[in-house]
Amino acid sequence: MKPLPRLLSVIIILMTVLLLTAGCTQPVAPSRPVKPPVTPTGPVPGIAPSTAADIRDYVDNAAGFAQNTSKSAALAAFNNPTGPFVTGDVYIYALDYNGTALALPFQPELVGSGFLGKKDASGKAYTDIEVQLVRSGGGYLVYHYPVPGGNATGKLKMSYVRPVDDTYWIGAGIYTNEDRLVDPGLREFLGEAKQYALANGREKASSEFNNLNGSFVRDELYIFAYDFNGTVLSWPHRPDQVGVNRLGATDPYGTHHVAAMLAAARNGTGMVDYYSVSPLTNRTELKISLVTDVDGKWFIGSGRYIGPDLRVLGE
Repeated sequence: MKPLPRLLSVIIILMTVLLLTAGCTQPVAPSRPVKPPVTPTGPVPGIAPSTAADIRDYVDNAAGFAQNTSKSAALAAFNNPTGPFVTGDVYIYALDYNGTALALPFQPELVGSGFLGKKDASGKAYTDIEVQLVRSGGGYLVYHYPVPGGNATGKLKMSYVRPVDDTYWIGAGIYTNEDRLVDPGLREFLGEAKQYALANGREKASSEFNNLNGSFVRDELYIFAYDFNGTVLSWPHRPDQVGVNRLGATDPYGTHHVAAMLAAARNGTGMVDYYSVSPLTNRTELKISLVTDVDGKWFIGSGRYIGPDLRVLGE
């Protein structure tokens, strides 16, 4: 075989070099995947939370976002009044453990302000309670707070709060009213107990209300009773308290709930919120109770716990 002409050999060598060079100039694949930017997932636009479970999920979703992005990016998202964490008048707010506001989308002028010690229209130091709830993992509370663009004196609101990390926490709430928090079943149960009390008198009624196997203990619902001096007449799960005056008693977060019950009963009837140990879970949970006067000398009440079973607020 004859050797290739010199010119043809040179051309073949040059083409080979060019092909190899072209291959070397292709982009090199990264050694590991590039993490895509985290985008706030938020709730579905236009669908506002309407139950206790909804508002907890709303806050948990925001906490998940915050834990997967920088603190500054999370707070910027929470402070955006047209962002993904605002749905109607439901929004995420954020504070640190000293009670300093970090995110308030409808009150930007209050960001940086301290909220510890501030009281709502009912005299409740709501942020102090929130911080205590967060330090124990999270929970619900009821208080009065201004509606965005509405009355500055505040409206009843149920919020759920939880930690993000060891530097700050978040919450969100549903503006509500007594008719949504006190369901028809509870009203019916209390009305039935009042009729029994009026028909049978205080002594017999108190005995029946104290009977754990009686007709007025139904799962979490039971009847408690006090006279207007603050002395316990019935408390089926705490017989040791019957006959004890609890006028000055407070719940674990400092609310004088017995005094609040007395005040509501003197007006005929009313709702009282406080924290109490649920007989079903043996945990301290928010309780929404309704109390009513019986005959001007004593009153009865009953309530539901807002806890692991996540009672709905209603429509």
